Amino acid sequence: MATTHEWMFYEVMWRAEAGGRPVPLPWWVQQYFRHWVEPYDSGLFSSKEAAFSSNAHYRYWNMVGVKDHRQESLIGQAGEIEPVYDQYALSFFLFEPSTKKLHFPQHPVYDGSLSPLEQGLEDGYLPVVNTSYRSPMNIIIEQKVIATTVGADQRSVVLVRTTARLSGSTPANAWLCISVSPTGPTGFQRHDKAGRYIADRRLSFIKYLGAEKRVFINSSWGPVFDKAPVHFGTYGNGSSYDPDFYIDNSPYHDLASSGGLNGWNTATDHIAGLCKGVFAWPINLSAGSRTFSLDIWLPVDDYRGPHDLMEIISADADSLENNNRTFWTNKLDNSGLQASLSPVVRHLFDLYRTCRANLLILSDHGQIHPGPTIYDSFWVRDSSVEGIACSLSGDKNLASRQFGHHYPTIFNLGYERLGPVSLHGFFGGEHEKNDFEWDSNGQALWAIGRFDRINGSGNGFGASMFSPYVIEGARWIRDNRSPYGIMHSGWSAEHIGEKHKPHFWDDLWGLAGLWEAAKLAERIGAPEAGEIWWAYNDLNRATADSIRWVLDEQRRRGFWETFIPTGPGDPGRLDSTMVGVLAYFHPCRLYMGAKLGADIDWAAKMTLETIWAHFMEGGFRHDTAWYCYGPYLTLQLAHAFLLTGDVEKMDKCLAWAVNAGYAKISRYEGESSDRWQVVSGAWNEQHCYPAAKDFAEVPQRWWYMGDIPHGWACAEYLLLLRDILFFEADEDNEPHIYIAPGVMPHWLGDGKSISVSDAPTVFGSLFGYKLTHNQAARSVEIQILQPPPSHVSFIYPCRFGSGVSSVTADGSSLAITGNDVKLPANTTQATVRYL
Repeated sequence: MATTHEWMFYEVMWRAEAGGRPVPLPWWVQQYFRHWVEPYDSGLFSSKEAAFSSNAHYRYWNMVGVKDHRQESLIGQAGEIEPVYDQYALSFFLFEPSTKKLHFPQHPVYDGSLSPLEQGLEDGYLPVVNTSYRSPMNIIIEQKVIATTVGADQRSVVLVRTTARLSGSTPANAWLCISVSPTGPTGFQRHDKAGRYIADRRLSFIKYLGAEKRVFINSSWGPVFDKAPVHFGTYGNGSSYDPDFYIDNSPYHDLASSGGLNGWNTATDHIAGLCKGVFAWPINLSAGSRTFSLDIWLPVDDYRGPHDLMEIISADADSLENNNRTFWTNKLDNSGLQASLSPVVRHLFDLYRTCRANLLILSDHGQIHPGPTIYDSFWVRDSSVEGIACSLSGDKNLASRQFGHHYPTIFNLGYERLGPVSLHGFFGGEHEKNDFEWDSNGQALWAIGRFDRINGSGNGFGASMFSPYVIEGARWIRDNRSPYGIMHSGWSAEHIGEKHKPHFWDDLWGLAGLWEAAKLAERIGAPEAGEIWWAYNDLNRATADSIRWVLDEQRRRGFWETFIPTGPGDPGRLDSTMVGVLAYFHPCRLYMGAKLGADIDWAAKMTLETIWAHFMEGGFRHDTAWYCYGPYLTLQLAHAFLLTGDVEKMDKCLAWAVNAGYAKISRYEGESSDRWQVVSGAWNEQHCYPAAKDFAEVPQRWWYMGDIPHGWACAEYLLLLRDILFFEADEDNEPHIYIAPGVMPHWLGDGKSISVSDAPTVFGSLFGYKLTHNQAARSVEIQILQPPPSHVSFIYPCRFGSGVSSVTADGSSLAITGNDVKLPANTTQATVRYL
């Protein structure tokens, strides 16, 4: 059953849409109404009104935030700004007094030439969101949203810099209006049965404090203006349960009907929490005065009292903007892995830097969360991949803090039991315990071991974590398995199937974790190494036996396609949950040395082909679980194809994923040239079909969407692009580096180069190289600029021509070994000629 405020919001939006009222409907509301889908997820929401108020279907936005601070702010497609844990959203519009017309960026007017609304990140990758609205009045509104810090305590604040600019020569008179309302890009009020609540967003009390030029929202600080508005009005509801009251008693109605605002400084609404406020500045633009600027501060940290207010308003906005830019350019351009790509694919590194920034922003005091809203919490699973991605990007201090401090805080040393397992030695907090996420120990051990390699064993990280965390975590995997020797049933990742069934995903991660734990034990000389190897071998045997039984059973049933299903409880289950087997390749790297046996290695590779044949349509369709595309699963699939050498499929997956990260859809039916910029360099956990295919496909059923930017997806992209440029292999036997293994021929025209520098490696040192293509000479020049340790050799998979004709390294000719050119350790320069 819907709550009163959910029902009221649902009705107000519907009536505003149906009546064509002058109301700025957010992008996501417009998409709902563009093709209404009546069914809703009754397992998650108690009513269709609750699902709608939660914005269950169109969860897309951009994000700004401060590295390692708690609260992010989200920016909608028309520039609406929503501080995640505050109870308001802020947006702009123009009012034309002479005609009483309102011009909303949510409803731009396309004149057939220039786009009326554009949005993107500054310089294409910095975490600063710019929105430009070209109004019919020849006034352009440019909004820049920056998250930064002020004062000695470096508290977070969002700086909103808004400029009205005359676009022609004819003078224009208007009001620049700023609205404050409870409806933002994430929705109105999240209320679901899984307990995923965003802080109550009902706006029940609003007060404008004129002497302080700031707005008070419920019991917290709201926007602070750098100059006092000339006109203002606040609107609430004292007693009416009629949805039309909110439309007829609104700032938009007053402006359109009377040309003014009510002038009230206080409003309440204890019925639906739909208070609104509008604040206006008259602007008279002409040839001699072409711009008007307004700065707004959103205090998204703990501010209280006049001293804190003075700290905000006394900060110099220009200096803060410049300092913020300096910080992010130094972080993203001058530290960590750097890559120079040819012009045709230069945008790939822009996206890399954006993903890196997003992970730093999603980190809360060293704890990386997979999203800013409903996923703003800590999972071992997501954080393991995110932390390793950060360390390989150059942010090792963040990874060290997460693995070295936060993992111990969710490590269980007691002897309580949870379902079929003992908690002693279990890496798990609320999420892992509630959903029986038995993959977490493997992931934690894998992350600790991998990070110890990246950090350099001489730094002692792995040794400091070995007891009790690594050894007891390994023993937990050894001692808490089913009678068949594999992991118990659980719901470790929602993309792999049901909670009451076992999944090979857990076993694959267990093996990866035990391998890293045993290798760590060997590196530090721990006597428990043999004990961990025994556990690894035992789980390996049980997992291989279980997979072989499933494959035999499927053959017995007459299946001609070879595939490994999600788990041993589902032989013959030919659906998209088999995507969990991707972990065999990435991140677990069990394919190296065919650790489960040659037959299972072949079956895993055939599973990739089965996935490609059945579940790919540009991206990976996960209709078993979400009824959406899976962007991070598509990136995982690309990674698996890269590692197995099928770079054509890798390239197709990558192209789809990058396009999805900058999704656009038409603004109106039948008008393909005017498009919404849905998102700029990020993915939700899911990508719904209407947004992915411009409403060419709209399921007549509900679908699930999570959070954006999705931290796991960001991490997958960081790892994928890095491994496309180079990756390490066989580090425990005959270590070598693959140079440019995923760089496609069409990336490098004649005379074009790619280069990598300051790239952390699992050898504990930095690596860099430059590769140049000479099309006329039919050759590739490779320079090793930052060499790995002296025992590490190289392989260059030549993608050009029909074969390799000659190879020289440091002036010496080498034997041709096929297209995989083998270069000896300590090579500094090589030339590869192709046919």
